[in-house]
Amino acid sequence: MFNPFEKYSEKTLLLFGITLTLLGSFIGYLTKVRFDGVFDMHPVESTTFLQVLVDNLLNTLTLVLLFFLLGKSINGKTRWVDILSVAIISRIPFYALPLFNIGGLLNKSTQKLLNGIDFQDLSQPPVVELPDLLVILVFAVISILCLIWFVALFWNGFRVATNAKGAKNVILFAVLLLLAEVLSKVLISTFNA
Repeated sequence: MFNPFEKYSEKTLLLFGITLTLLGSFIGYLTKVRFDGVFDMHPVESTTFLQVLVDNLLNTLTLVLLFFLLGKSINGKTRWVDILSVAIISRIPFYALPLFNIGGLLNKSTQKLLNGIDFQDLSQPPVVELPDLLVILVFAVISILCLIWFVALFWNGFRVATNAKGAKNVILFAVLLLLAEVLSKVLISTFNA
């Protein structure tokens, strides 16, 4: 669950990861969400399967490029296919999040919550309905758990693929994850808006 990279072959991981990336993209399309960053998923008014798939491909490509370069600097024998399998397997937890927007539930709850806030007079307490608040709170908790799972999978896979050790590599890993988030958002807004 947190380190399949030592248990399964590269071929199995790639096949499983590609299959779930396609499935996750299709679920995103059906539930009208976009994966508009390495860590991000947002409900939208409309989308196409191709847009959601390209979001996921750009997120994966960003991770592969940045972490392959880091991996090569750590261990010259690092293979891009290993980093690819790490990237696609690690993103799998995010593909469950669109289920919160079945029937536009997350989008509606978010809009109701925002409409209940008087942005002109923030001293007024927001008008919030309990069901909408519960949807958003449960989504937030599960999103955080998925993010933690993503980071754990990515680190464990990266460590296995590169034999990375030490605090320096952990810090570089964290910095590159943040850079990947920014770069993926730029690529998506530029090429897949």
